[in-house]
Amino acid sequence: MRSSTVAVELARLWAPDNLRRSAPGIALCAAIAAVAFYLDTHSLLRFGAVWVPPLILTLVIGMALQPLSTKTVLKPGLEFAGRTLLRIGVALLGARLTLGQLVDGGALPIVIAVAAVACTIVFGAWAARFFGLSRDFGLLTGCATGVCGAAAAMAASAVLPKHENSDRDLAFTVMGVNFLSTVVMVIYPTLHDVLRFSLFEMGVFLGGAIHDVAQVAGAGQTMGPQVLSDSIITKLLRVAALLPAIAGIAWWVAKSGGPQSAARPTPPVFLFGFLALAALNSMGVVPADVRDAVGQVSSFLIITAIAALGMKTSLLALARIGMGPVMLLITETIFIGLLVVGLIYGLRTFGL
Repeated sequence: MRSSTVAVELARLWAPDNLRRSAPGIALCAAIAAVAFYLDTHSLLRFGAVWVPPLILTLVIGMALQPLSTKTVLKPGLEFAGRTLLRIGVALLGARLTLGQLVDGGALPIVIAVAAVACTIVFGAWAARFFGLSRDFGLLTGCATGVCGAAAAMAASAVLPKHENSDRDLAFTVMGVNFLSTVVMVIYPTLHDVLRFSLFEMGVFLGGAIHDVAQVAGAGQTMGPQVLSDSIITKLLRVAALLPAIAGIAWWVAKSGGPQSAARPTPPVFLFGFLALAALNSMGVVPADVRDAVGQVSSFLIITAIAALGMKTSLLALARIGMGPVMLLITETIFIGLLVVGLIYGLRTFGL
């Protein structure tokens, strides 16, 4: 019954009439994403040591165009881009992963990645109440902090129950995790001597504690190729946890019952595409140039979805979100950093 419902929904989404109605809104979101991509690939978003992530620029442009979101001609496309294109983009992330890459670093990166993802999501749901926030908001921010930043936030939002402030909360989370990722990208490499980590441990720390892949790469690159490689491997392990993390959040919300989760989320079918692509890539059947192209398409689709999110988000509503969400994100960032540092010290005794 459930599989037939999914099939009907997919048929409706991809029906020619629906695509025709969605075309104007999709085209506008894609144009915003293309501008951000062009500026980033031509290094026009770098100002000295400062780098503005393209998704942040996309979100800002989208929010500046928010009045257009009320146009009837654009509404279907904004919904399609923010939901369907997002899910395709997340599924295509799987093509970046291979099981071989993920075990090359030994047990330490695996233990760190699993603990960072699981503990931060649970901590986010638990800590949210101390800031007067809902458990679902804690799950959203905890997933973004624990897994892979904006992409994880978008995926988590897709399976959490919708409410009137869903788009605002998601926009805040995307902006917040990127800002904090950039801050710790600058700070964490300077802690090498203070922490007394080896270069390998430093790579695991950066990959385990920084939210977004781009900022992990930026921090690792400042410390040399060995740290860069180890940090990316650890980060990829966290990205690989996206499927169980989102499935776990969907199960948690559906199981809890009550009015907040009365509209149970649909199964995260798109994440099985993520898993299938990762498996194919692990078997070596995906050529390197195809894998790179799929990775670019994935990034573009996620940024296109973020453009739609920005257009549906009011700056005034974002300004009214208050200090509670800000403090929760900061607390989660501190938590995952301290957790990774503590685990690295603790696991030394086991020779990992």
